Amino acid sequence: MASLAVASLHGRPSPRHRCRRRTIAGLLAVGLAGLGTAACGSLLPPADLKPPAVAFSDLSIDAVSAERVRFTVRVETQNPNPIDIPLSNLYFDLAILGQQLALGKVAEQRFVLPAGGAKTLPLAFDVATADLRSVLARLVAGPLPQTVWELKGTVNWGASPLPLPFSRRGDASSLRRLRELFLRG
Repeated sequence: MASLAVASLHGRPSPRHRCRRRTIAGLLAVGLAGLGTAACGSLLPPADLKPPAVAFSDLSIDAVSAERVRFTVRVETQNPNPIDIPLSNLYFDLAILGQQLALGKVAEQRFVLPAGGAKTLPLAFDVATADLRSVLARLVAGPLPQTVWELKGTVNWGASPLPLPFSRRGDASSLRRLRELFLRG
């Protein structure tokens, strides 16, 4: 027994203290793991929660200058759930004839979609006039594909790290006003 006391005096724990420390450490680890699981469980949405509906509703031309064309796209969101849903990280891009012309994101990075409600988000963005002129020249020059332009976007909802994708496509008739503006200028 004297050897155990000497071992303790030199800074090494006795076998009995080591066993007690392991037991306490084990209990703490189990307790913390339980708290972590409970915390993670509270971040997950309820099983019956439905993703919000997100879609582009309108693309309009607001202004045309020698340097830039200002567009506004409207994003319609609708919450089918009986609880508020936070949305965040809304991104979009616009491509005409396969050429990407604009990338953007909502200035308001986080917003709440009310329970059972809807919200329209206007997104304004600029495209260089020179880029649009080259695309419009291709529109006038030859046969057109069925889809002339495409808006694509993503948004995160709730605590989900997976974004919801959404898109809208259009044909050449929807770009008629833009072509007329450029032909006049």
